[in-house]
This record gives sequence, C-alpha cells and structure tokens, in this order.
Amino acid sequence: MEILRVENLSKVYGRDTSKVIALNNVSFHVDKGEFVAIVGASRKW
Repeated sequence: MEILRVENLSKVYGRDTSKVIALNNVSFHVDKGEFVAIVGASRKW
C-alpha cells in the first residue's frame, strides 16, 4: 500500500550564474511499513 508518492520534484537555489540544482525531476514512492531517509551534503552556497 503506497502512502507517499513524489513525482517530478525539482529544487533550484540561487539564479543566473550562481544557480545550484539540488533536485532535478526526482520521483519516488514509499510503501506502508518502509523506512526512508533522504540524505546529502549540507552546504551554504
């Protein structure tokens, strides 16, 4: 049983020449009973 669905998620920080694409068209789902952790580098751009 699916409890969470994410489709085509994108996140961009900054703009023009200082643009950083953190997420680009990400899709996933989480089923009941699954444990999920989303991790990555943490920086100040």
